[in-house]
Formats: sequence, structure tokens, C-alpha cells
Amino acid sequence: MELDIWDYPPAEFLVSGFTSGAVENPFDIKRYRPEECAARLVEDETDVALLPTMLALQASDAVDVIPSVGLVSWDYPYARLVWNGGLHDFPKTIAYDRRVAQERIATRIIMHEHYGVDPTFVPYDGREPTALLDTDEEAALLVGSNVPSLQIDSFTIDIGQEWYELSNYPMVWGMYVTKRDRATEEAIEPLIAAARAAEENRDVWVQAQETTEALNAFYREDLRTGLDKLAIASLTEFRKYLFYYDVTEDVPDLPFVFLDDEEGEEEG
Repeated sequence: MELDIWDYPPAEFLVSGFTSGAVENPFDIKRYRPEECAARLVEDETDVALLPTMLALQASDAVDVIPSVGLVSWDYPYARLVWNGGLHDFPKTIAYDRRVAQERIATRIIMHEHYGVDPTFVPYDGREPTALLDTDEEAALLVGSNVPSLQIDSFTIDIGQEWYELSNYPMVWGMYVTKRDRATEEAIEPLIAAARAAEENRDVWVQAQETTEALNAFYREDLRTGLDKLAIASLTEFRKYLFYYDVTEDVPDLPFVFLDDEEGEEEG
């Protein structure tokens, strides 16, 4: 079986139960940008993919979501909004890479619901975060694996932390997904076991990483691999916002698939 994950360090933590050898790995793990993982699942080029939560919810009628495991965090140094101002001088325009749809809608929700402003989001094609800083827009939404290491003097907000301050829940950035009716016990059980092993061996994994003090704290304290009650509550809030902001036609179901004693799906 093939498993596609994001080419971001947080996704590596999610599969560290496999890569450390703590859990037997039945997958050929490959790494791509988040939107590429989604495209490969649609095109039947992979069996399981880590999908941005928004994309999984938009496709809820066509996919199964693996239960109990996801990429969850209380803050997220990999997604930051930067502008020359502050909380009393909000930007009117925001440059963003059109590939980061989930981070864009999360930022739009936060700016409107938390701060009462509605800046215009201006898409750019295939721009690296540093290139977005050089546009004519007043702010830049920076998303990517190199964002935590960028030295930026401008005012910055962390999109994950802002979501927590708005909702009181951690953000669920990604979930493991298969096409509808293709999730098997052979895939589900190892993915859940690997996520649990990642949590149990967190300190060992963090010690092996070359990180800054801030990232070290993120990996030790703020990054989670489980869909607990708080994460499910966050998903419920996010689903409602996707509907309110016309991203989905209705409040999408949570298409979790369960095996063993529970046949079929639980839809929230």
C-alpha cells in the first residue's frame, strides 16, 4: 500500500511511529505538497493520503476518513500572516499562494470573526513565501516548511494560534483519507498505532531534530496526532464556518470509517 504525506516536518512526526520502527510499517510512504497528495488520491495513484481538512470535508461524500488520528495543533508556525502594521492597522490586501486554500479560508475566518475586518485575498501562482513578501499587497500569508526559519521584522500572527483564540480548540490541519469504501483494517490499524507510538516516543523524536527553541516547544507541547474530543469539537466549528463562508453547500459530514465492532460509518 502507498501512503502519501505532506513534505512538512509535522507530517514526519505523524508517521514517526513507522519511521522509528516502533510500529510495523505496511506502507510505501511518499512525500508531496498537500494539494498534490489530494490530487494523487483522486487519480488513484495512492491508497491513503494525508489531506488538508478542508479538502476532506469538501469531498465528504466520496471519501472515508481514518478515525482517531490527524495532524492537530494549538499553534502552527508553518502558517503566518505578515504585515507592516499591527492589530490596530489591519491590511486591506493579502497576497497568498493559491495552492494554500485551507490556510486562506482559515485566515479569512479569523480576520472577520476575531477582528471584524475583511481584507481582499489576492492569489499568486506558485510563489514561495519569500516571494510573497515582495508583492504590492499590504500583507502576505506565508505557508510552508521554511516559514518558521524566516527572519521577518514585520508584525506576524500565527494562524493556528489565532484559530485557538477564536474557537478555544486546536486546529485540525489534516486527516488520513481513502476513497469511499476503500479503507481496510490493514490500513486503519497501523495508522492509528503509528500515531499513538509517535506520541509515546515524542521526546526521542524531538531530540533527533535540528530545531530552534520555538520549534522545539511546538513539537513537545503543541503538536498532536490524535482526534480527541477537543479536535472533534474543532472540526465541528470548522465545518460550520465552511458552510457559512460558502466553501461547502451545507455543513459537511465527518465521514469517519470504523471496522471491527462498528460497521459502516459514523457521520457527525
